Amino acid sequence: MFRYFVYFAYDGANYHGWQIQPNGISVQEELQKVLTTFFRQPIEVVGAGRTDAGVHASRMVAHFEVPDLLDCVRLTDKMNRMLPPDIAVHEIRRVRADAHARFDAVSRTYKYYITEEKQPFNNDFVYYHPWKLDIDKMNQ
Repeated sequence: MFRYFVYFAYDGANYHGWQIQPNGISVQEELQKVLTTFFRQPIEVVGAGRTDAGVHASRMVAHFEVPDLLDCVRLTDKMNRMLPPDIAVHEIRRVRADAHARFDAVSRTYKYYITEEKQPFNNDFVYYHPWKLDIDKMNQ
């Protein structure tokens, strides 16, 4: 078996988080469905972590295994054509057989965006706080 890391982004507004849930659709489910369709066999995708419902990710990592060597550029293109518009694969890379998306991660970054300026185009990604923020207090 050959192991691959897949690097991707998603707008989580339509998902019940990363991990497969009994009560709604997840990003993991969408990736597995595409890979299972492409390879015509069940493919499990293991993520670097979990996100809650509605959370977005700009650079998430997961791994999967298949029995064949892949053309990673071609598979990236195929997956992007098959995935819904709110999930985008940036890169697929072959890794060592014991590499693990979760346990080999060297960092995780969570960003929260707050603005004092109302901007209707940012509603889904930035929290609008109409009062002056005390940055020094926030940093304490």
